Amino acid sequence: MLTHPFRLLTPALAALLLSGCWAGETVPPPRESVTSHFVLGTPDQITTTIVDPLPVKAAVLRQPDGRTVAAYQIDRDRSTYTDSNDYYGSGLGVGVEGGSNGGVSTGVGFGFPLFGGGGADRRSHSTTTSTLRFKVPDMAAYRRDWQHWVLHVDLDDGANRRSIETLPPAPPLE
Repeated sequence: MLTHPFRLLTPALAALLLSGCWAGETVPPPRESVTSHFVLGTPDQITTTIVDPLPVKAAVLRQPDGRTVAAYQIDRDRSTYTDSNDYYGSGLGVGVEGGSNGGVSTGVGFGFPLFGGGGADRRSHSTTTSTLRFKVPDMAAYRRDWQHWVLHVDLDDGANRRSIETLPPAPPLE
């Protein structure tokens, strides 16, 4: 009885697909972003989250008349991510070989590292998630002209620094 060459390949392909579950998946770092919102149940509290390589050093809400409200709390959480183009973990390979003079042969192979891994092409970078908290001193004034307020943030790691400015969040519904 002749067996179709792809019939032998089917279990090997299934194993290959499952092998993707064996390898340790890496989670990409979060994207740089700035998000602000009012705290639910506390209509005069603003929370701003900034994801950036640089940590937040200081932050203020600038009112239309120039007065400022400093963030009363700044929390920073620094994470380091490592990328690698080399793979040194266990692996699974599937091969199919054939030619015009002979039949088709298939093979399945498993690979395991004998010595420690770690290639020369490893890059790491850090991301800081800074969480800022503000208390709006006059919600009536904020509701009236919040689009003229400015959220000013200074980022600084001691070697690099920059500032960003954006609108604060719209006031919550009354």
